[in-house]
Amino acid sequence: MKQNSDNCFLVRLLASLILTSAILVIGCYQVGETANTELAQNPYARRAKEAIQNRNFAAAAELYRKALRVNPDLAGAHLELGLLYDDKLGDPIAAIYHYRCFLELRPDSPKRALVEDFIERAKLNLLTKLGPVVPNAPPAAWQTEKAVLLEQNAALQARVLELERQLADVSALARTVPVVEQLPRPVSPPVASAATIPEAGSPRIHTVQPRDTLQSLALRYYGSRSEWTKIYAANRHHLASKDDLKIGQQLIIP
Repeated sequence: MKQNSDNCFLVRLLASLILTSAILVIGCYQVGETANTELAQNPYARRAKEAIQNRNFAAAAELYRKALRVNPDLAGAHLELGLLYDDKLGDPIAAIYHYRCFLELRPDSPKRALVEDFIERAKLNLLTKLGPVVPNAPPAAWQTEKAVLLEQNAALQARVLELERQLADVSALARTVPVVEQLPRPVSPPVASAATIPEAGSPRIHTVQPRDTLQSLALRYYGSRSEWTKIYAANRHHLASKDDLKIGQQLIIP
């Protein structure tokens, strides 16, 4: 038992040393991404940085996920999510997933070796979560340990599948939502297609689908995200806030 405890301690100590070395090299949650213009210009990513400074790590993770819904190729958001899940939210499986997404999007990144170290660190953290295995335990104890490990493995596989499904949904959504490029001022307002312009005096009824937001509906029906206030004003009687959308809810599109 003492040898097993010593091994567990060494694993935890190694993970701690790797984490300390990484922090000394890159600084807390910077990783050079402040120089990444694409990430710095994303409004969700900017708000996520503020949430991290306020130590609201769960809110920061949600904001980075929203940034990825808008732009699934935002590699820096994957890296920041990996760091959050790894060091602050205690989810090494999600951390490894987002680290690998970053490497897939940026295979030639100068930070590749560092991110690969992060993946190994997350694997060590995962081992400590799985708990120690006692080599000299009696057969009954081994059976119990095996059942626990099988259950944990099934839960981890389900978690990975869920993350992969979310990424597939985000990628599919990105292919269907038109990208509105930022143009230098002054600009002409974007012109919506004839299929999305409602007839005069005939408001549309939209049934809320998963991942719908007032901004995405404004982009769909008016060609501009900034027109979401029209939809919000027309539905104030059953919307507590602009984010209070429920799947299956019917909205008036004026």
